Amino acid sequence: MPAAPMARASSLKPWCLTVPSSSALLLRPRFQPASMLSIRRLGSMVQSSPVNHVRPFDGDILPQKAQRLTAGLNLQHASSNTSVDLAAATPEANSGFFLDKTHPRHGNAQPDGSHARQKRPALSDHGRSGQRRHRKPPSGPKKPYFVGKRRYMVTHNRIHGSCARNPQPANRFSSAVDKDASEMDEPSQEAYQEWKNLRGMHSQWGYIRHQHSASQLQSARKAFTSWKTKFWNVSRVDRPRDPKVPWPWRDSAKWLFELNGAHTMQKAWESLEVESRRKQWPLVMLSTLDRCPEKAHMVLEATLDPLPPGYAIHDVLLFVAQRLRISSAKGVRERTIKAEQVLEVMAKIIEDAPGGHVPLGQRTAGLLARKLPCDQTSELYGMLQRARVKLHPNTLLQFAGKLAGEMAHKDTAFDILKRLADSGVDLNAPSPSSAITTLLHCRIAHGGLSEGKPSFSPKDALEDLMDKGFVPNVINATAFLDSLCQQAEVEEAIRLALLFSESGVQLDTKAWATIFRGAKGSLKAENVARGLDVAKAASAPYADVLNNALHAVFYFAEMESREKRFAAPWIYPLFGPMLRAYAKKFELEPLQWWLPDSLPLMLTQTTGNDGGKFDSNRPRRWEFLETIVPLTESFFSTQSGGPKLQPNTTTIAIMLRAYVKTLQHPYDLMAFYAFFKARLEEQGGDEGFATRLIEDQGSLIHDTVIMAMMERRGLSRPALQVFGDMLKDHVQRSASEGAGGGEGQPKSNQSRTVALVHPPPGLCTFSILVRGLLNGGDRILAEQVLQVMKEQGVEPNLVTWNTLTKGYAAMQSINKTVSTLQDMEAAGFKPDLFTFKAFGKLKDQGRALDRMEGIIAVNRQKMAGDDLYE
Repeated sequence: MPAAPMARASSLKPWCLTVPSSSALLLRPRFQPASMLSIRRLGSMVQSSPVNHVRPFDGDILPQKAQRLTAGLNLQHASSNTSVDLAAATPEANSGFFLDKTHPRHGNAQPDGSHARQKRPALSDHGRSGQRRHRKPPSGPKKPYFVGKRRYMVTHNRIHGSCARNPQPANRFSSAVDKDASEMDEPSQEAYQEWKNLRGMHSQWGYIRHQHSASQLQSARKAFTSWKTKFWNVSRVDRPRDPKVPWPWRDSAKWLFELNGAHTMQKAWESLEVESRRKQWPLVMLSTLDRCPEKAHMVLEATLDPLPPGYAIHDVLLFVAQRLRISSAKGVRERTIKAEQVLEVMAKIIEDAPGGHVPLGQRTAGLLARKLPCDQTSELYGMLQRARVKLHPNTLLQFAGKLAGEMAHKDTAFDILKRLADSGVDLNAPSPSSAITTLLHCRIAHGGLSEGKPSFSPKDALEDLMDKGFVPNVINATAFLDSLCQQAEVEEAIRLALLFSESGVQLDTKAWATIFRGAKGSLKAENVARGLDVAKAASAPYADVLNNALHAVFYFAEMESREKRFAAPWIYPLFGPMLRAYAKKFELEPLQWWLPDSLPLMLTQTTGNDGGKFDSNRPRRWEFLETIVPLTESFFSTQSGGPKLQPNTTTIAIMLRAYVKTLQHPYDLMAFYAFFKARLEEQGGDEGFATRLIEDQGSLIHDTVIMAMMERRGLSRPALQVFGDMLKDHVQRSASEGAGGGEGQPKSNQSRTVALVHPPPGLCTFSILVRGLLNGGDRILAEQVLQVMKEQGVEPNLVTWNTLTKGYAAMQSINKTVSTLQDMEAAGFKPDLFTFKAFGKLKDQGRALDRMEGIIAVNRQKMAGDDLYE
């Protein structure tokens, strides 16, 4: 009797293979950079001719490294390495299994396939399946033994009749969209997905069937078919909420997933008999996937004893990976806990399950690598490496792209990319190039506890990758230049930017803005001057260049005041020099509309800061007046011919902030805000410049006014009034939008008018208010602002927590300081150098530490008591 089912099973493969597929459609065109001939010529030019107009490097080794970085731009050198396009990988490699060993699909199969071809005629001894292989398939095929007849017939007819003449599974790592699949109608897409499911079922059963003896084959086949059929219904995105034929097992796991925590679920599960657990597991798991999918990983972890079938574990893990939403958690702590729970399940399956029992798919590993946080992704990659699991190049690229985003894991990502390059992967393809961009972009965390130089060097990494055939483009180059600027290597970044430009990499506006931001951050006027030269090479818009030059004056003055530790209020002789430069290129009328003073009269004065509200009672010597101001005036004086430009919202915002920072007297500051508020309300939310100013700049000008008021004694109440204007409009807008659905058009127009007068308060607004109130000793008002912040759904960041810690510590409030540190840790933030400096404001630090240790001991006892209770 067993011979007939085996013969029918062997007929399924030719049925599936009758669907034609074109391998050419699965191939993605190789990525080729634009203007290859010009780049090749420019690359050879850079190797043969020196750069004369660029300043040399400081030191003996750096010029050689710069030449190596640009010499690799020659495409003749880059094309010497053999490359493989990742998009040309077979679909089985993307959606298949981890292949630790070669498992033949049939007992007589060999890796080269020769022995399998010799044994094929023997299949004719078990019925007519041997003859059916070489005959045209009939119109009504027999039902495979593990597939329902109606479903398979419908799917087969749909595929062969209309929808999938050339079915090709979409490569999820490819940026190109499967045009044929996307243009299918809804029935055809459903049939295509079902065909893919049937194909996967056939592949899995061909592997699983050899794990069972002849006596167990029928029961194993029945369990496999039952699980796959029910899992297909549960995992469908468009599954009906109430199926036509009710599923009797939908509430089978309600008694389990309603418990809190995997530990409690495991105890309840282990209270059952072993045989009862083995029989109930499929229905319990399917019920959880249907009724409570967010707890699927917890139920799976709790029910691994006895070990369920490997194919079922594989399906549940893919289900969990597809529906994993780490970012949906509110706080950092919740996101970390959810990620750790998923990682704990993966650890038990990878490390504790017998080898080869769970055919963990490449798709599952790639999804988890993309969705888990970076630390958990690194741990998962380490588990897979220790278990000697083979990973497809596309899966490795997912790990490399995620690990490259954090400084602590960039070395691991770099090793993965080097191994891929050595295996023949083309680093210039879109997916590897995107991972390299992330790798080269190093974000330096200011205020970290480690003051040593990071081990990963983007410069050395770029050199090694270029030796392996990588050719930088403008995106890679921008990320690399930004890393150099953050590492205080601004001079080298400017030099390499010019070399990249001469070598064929056309810099864009973002690349120039990155370079100029680094030049401003260096606080050196010569770097700013060279940054303006880079703007010419990048063909940056002239208005943007002028705005950045104006902001450089503002930034130099502000940082000089901070570095010299001048006492608040921080007032700079700023607006006069900036106004003189502004008037050389921009029209005065748009700026005059926002200011109560006569700008032509101010320009007639010698210094621009003489008279009334700009007089300073504390004359100081400012270095920025002798460094960046002459450079800016010289730059604005060049090319003076032609009509003047109209300022945009960025220009107006920079000048208004400079005006606020220059005001000396509190009354003048309050008068300016009253004038500014009247101008905003004058347009009444119409489509005008005021509306665009609020839309483009947000709360920037309001935050500057609030900060200037909080720096002066007696102006905390006016600052809260500014905050009240912002909050009132925000609340009214939210209420109007909530009621706008059932109202007419006039109500909608009124809500829009209210929304655009004042911007909503942001995290920076709340932080400025809290810091100012705590510095003024008004703790009650500060806590009220924090309560409003929570009600508005604004989550505090590490800067906010450090501000609270510093404020309470300066007030010598031990209880508030300790509770703030606890709340910060509960929110998932780690203390940095500024946190410890803020804690150092406490005089009785020993008492605070004793209190923290006491709280930790109480929490440990509580946790131990909860374990005993369970």
